[in-house]
Amino acid sequence: MERLFVYGTLMKGQRAYDLLENSKYLGRACLKGYKKLDLVYYPGIVKDKNSIVKGEVYEVDENIKERLDIYEGEGYLFKCVDAKIELDSKTMNVKVYEYIVE
Repeated sequence: MERLFVYGTLMKGQRAYDLLENSKYLGRACLKGYKKLDLVYYPGIVKDKNSIVKGEVYEVDENIKERLDIYEGEGYLFKCVDAKIELDSKTMNVKVYEYIVE
């Protein structure tokens, strides 16, 4: 199992939330050092030391993570990177999809 921070179409009530089926919701969290971009059809995040992105954290298994990598275009649109988030006043290590800026 991996912890994954989501901030856009994968969040509850959004169009791709069903991809997280059977994943354990851990709560709302803040990701410091990133800013959210509006890329028209979906959001992306890029590093920005003065910004914070709000989102949700889930525990995902290997099968769901593979499906999410395909959905996110991992390796050409987004890269899955390690990050630290704050959840319930605790710091937690997570994975997050960061937009690839060329």
